[in-house]
Amino acid sequence: MLKLRVITASVLFPFTLYCILFLSNASFAFVMCFVMLIAAYEWAGLAGFTTPLRKMAFVVIVGTVIYSVWLMNFAISSYFMNLLASIFWFFCAVLVLKYPKSASFWKDKSIVIAVMGIILFLLTWYALISIHGIEGLQFAQKTIEGPYIMLFCMMLIWAADTGAYFSGRHFGKNKLAVQISPGKSWEGVYGGTILAVLIASAGTIFYQGSLQDYFNIITITIATVAFSVIGDLLESMFKRQAGVKDSGKILPGHGGMLDRIDGVIAAVPIFFIAISQLYKF
Repeated sequence: MLKLRVITASVLFPFTLYCILFLSNASFAFVMCFVMLIAAYEWAGLAGFTTPLRKMAFVVIVGTVIYSVWLMNFAISSYFMNLLASIFWFFCAVLVLKYPKSASFWKDKSIVIAVMGIILFLLTWYALISIHGIEGLQFAQKTIEGPYIMLFCMMLIWAADTGAYFSGRHFGKNKLAVQISPGKSWEGVYGGTILAVLIASAGTIFYQGSLQDYFNIITITIATVAFSVIGDLLESMFKRQAGVKDSGKILPGHGGMLDRIDGVIAAVPIFFIAISQLYKF
C-alpha cells in the first residue's frame, strides 16, 4: 500500500506543481473544475446516490453552478463568498464536533448531503482560482504573485498531512475523534501543525518578513491546518455513515479523489479568508 501511495504521489506532485506554477488562471480554473467534478461524483456516492445516472446528474449540477459563476466573471463579490465559506465551515465544524448527535441532521437525507456538496465544491473552486489569480500581494516590501501564494497554501496542507501521518504513526496515543476516524490522534494534529509552522516560518524568514508578517503568517497557518483537519474528518464522517473505507478507487494507494483533497476542500477557503483579511486585497 505504501509503495502504491508513493508511486501515485510521485505522479501527482509534479503535475500539481505544473498546474499551479505554469498554467494561466483560466487553464488552472478548468483543471480545478475537472478535479472538483471527479470528487463530486464520489461525493454523490456518499450522499446515497447509488446509480451512475444519479451520480452524473449531481456532477452536472455542480459543474453548472461552477460554470455559472465563471460566466458571471466572478460578479459575486469575494466578500460574499468568504462570508458564505465562514458560515458553511463553522457549520461543518459543529457537525464534526457534535457527531454522532449531529447525524440526525443529515443521516439518510441525501438532499442535505448533496446541497452541502454543491456549496463545498463551489467554495473550494472559487478559493483556488481566487488565490491563484492574486495579482501582486505586498509582503515584506516584496510583491508575490498568486501562483506562489497558491503553492505556499498547498505546502502548508501537505506539511500538515505529512507531519500528522508520521507523528501519529509513531506517537499517536490520544484519539482525536474515535467515533469518526479511530486512526487519527491529537499527536498527529500536533505533529502536522508543528511541521506546517516550521515551513511557514522558513518562508517568512526567506522573504525577510517583519514581526507583524510573522504573526500574520502563523495565524494563517494555524487556521489553515485546523480546517484541513475539519475537512478530513467531515469526509470521514460521511464515509463512516455510508459504510465505505474510501470514496473511490481512481488514485491507487490513496483511494478516491475526494480522499486526496479532503483537507484541501476546507483549508483553501479558510486560507483565502485569512490572507484576504490580514493583507487587505
